[in-house]
Amino acid sequence: FATAGRGTLRTIDPKSYSRYDSLVLTVTSIDVSRLAQIYKTIKPRLNEAYQKNGHPNGNVDRAVQQALDVLLATPVVKDPIGLVEGDGARWAYADPKLESLEPSQKQLLRMGSAHVDALRVWLRALQNAIA
Repeated sequence: FATAGRGTLRTIDPKSYSRYDSLVLTVTSIDVSRLAQIYKTIKPRLNEAYQKNGHPNGNVDRAVQQALDVLLATPVVKDPIGLVEGDGARWAYADPKLESLEPSQKQLLRMGSAHVDALRVWLRALQNAIA
């Protein structure tokens, strides 16, 4: 993770986004209709595992839908994204609205707007395919 700028005027360095190229390409190359078929086939086993791992009344469909909802609710933010020195982490988002996002949403934003756009399209298609 690299920053650009000096002093208190920092942003995420767009060069950092390239480290996610392979990940985003791999994820978005997965056929969502095929993945949905596989998901529906193994859903009973997923439910069993989910329930055995601390969610005795849990439903994996609901958990997956909630996770997709959180990721898809990530705001659209165009570059550059401002940063400030953080308390626990080295860098925090300068915009308090961004800093208050869920950790998964903040990580998604660190991938860069082009990657977020590509993943958002894929996630929406997955959500529709498993609905």
